[in-house]
Parts: sequence; C-alpha cells; structure tokens
Amino acid sequence: MLTVQRTVSWLLLIALCAGAMSCSATDQTTPPAPLSSVTVLNDDASQLREDFNRARGSVRLVLIVDPLCAVCLRGMADVNDALLASITDARLQTFVVHVPVLGATAKDIPPSMELMHNPNVHHYWNPSGSFGRQVQDAFHLEHEGKPVYAWDVWMVYAADATWPAGTVSTPALFMHQLSTLSGQPGRPFLDKDAFAAKARTLLNSLPSAPTGK
Repeated sequence: MLTVQRTVSWLLLIALCAGAMSCSATDQTTPPAPLSSVTVLNDDASQLREDFNRARGSVRLVLIVDPLCAVCLRGMADVNDALLASITDARLQTFVVHVPVLGATAKDIPPSMELMHNPNVHHYWNPSGSFGRQVQDAFHLEHEGKPVYAWDVWMVYAADATWPAGTVSTPALFMHQLSTLSGQPGRPFLDKDAFAAKARTLLNSLPSAPTGK
C-alpha cells in the first residue's frame, strides 16, 4: 500500500508541474530544494514555536502535511496558486510541517517543497509526528469520541498571535481535508479561495510596509 501511495504522490507532482500550476520549463530542470533547508523538529516543536513567535507582527500560515499524501500535495499547490505565488510581502510567513502519517521520510520532502513558490515559506520535518498530536490535543480534535490526529490541516494566524510554551494557540481560521472532521462547526473543509481571502484580509489590515520592503 505504501508503494502505491508513494507512486500516486509522485505522479501527482509530475502532473502538477506539467500542467498549469506555474511550473515553467526552467523550473522542471531545477533540482529539488536541499534537505539542508528543512528544519528538523524535536518532540516539543520548540524550533517552530520560536520561529512562529519571532514572526509576530506578520500574518502566518501553518500547514501540516505528509509529503506522500496526494491530497495534501494538491492542497499545497492550490494554496500556492490562490495566494503564495502572487504575494512576496514578508509580512506573510508560511510554516509547513511535514509529518510521516503515510510513512514519509525526510527524502520525500524536497519534491513537495517545489509546489510552493514564495521566498517566505519555511519547511519543517517532524519525524516523530508529535506536532500533529499537539494540535490534536490543543484543539480537541475528535470524531465519535475518539481523537483525530492533526494532519492535512491548514491554519491562518493574525499578526498578534503567539504560542505559549507547550501548546498551540487557536488560529483565526482552521481548515482541513479530513473526512473525520467534516461537518463539525468551525472546522470547514479546505477552500483555497476562502483560505487566501482570510490571509489577504489580515494582511491588508496591517500598517503599510516600510518603503523598500
């Protein structure tokens, strides 16, 4: 099953780059981003928390994906198309946490990174998957009384948001692509246009960027 999932995901990546997902002929000859640009998270995700809090004053997107998940990859491409490809404003920062729900390893991450064309996207590898459990617990994600692991999750945070140690604060917008959360109040399925609109609204509410930035 894992081999099939890996094959499907790679086929999707090829299809996205071959279609109208903003991959030019030059892009296709560019090697995947190096693993050195991926931060490995410890079990308490302190590196991500520090980076998130350091970016206070910016609108922040936090995405939790598995780089072998075809649906996650489609979501990444959609968010890129609807938002990130057209905004280079440093007051919009994106944090992508890769988790191994489907058996992904670090080497599966670089191809997925090519789906997001923006200089302010930061990638993290959480080999233990602990961050998904932190979000699950912080947001009380459940289905029929059973916990729902947080992955294929898409969040938008306002500029004044901070994460205290040991927890994850509630975002301004929480979206997902999980059937177990479908229909739950306040937890809509990912809509790229609504997701982008929320981020743009928060970004437009910030003071104008200084000249030259």
